[in-house]
Amino acid sequence: MATISNNGTTKQKSRLDLDGFSYIKDRSTSEKTYWRCIKYSTHHCHSRLHTCVVTNNIIKPPTQHTCKTDGTAIEL
Repeated sequence: MATISNNGTTKQKSRLDLDGFSYIKDRSTSEKTYWRCIKYSTHHCHSRLHTCVVTNNIIKPPTQHTCKTDGTAIEL
């Protein structure tokens, strides 16, 4: 289940937690909110998902993560 908090980051951006991963609000339209992985900048993770503005239901499920659930980079 997804949990959205309005003060989930150090810059007070909206944060969504889902399945052990965290996402920050990237942008919003009248219909959708676009979220990106919170590790986008530090670990170059390009996972994204979309939610409905009205219901907060997930419209587009998350794409593949390149970071681990605890936020550390994958070591090869």
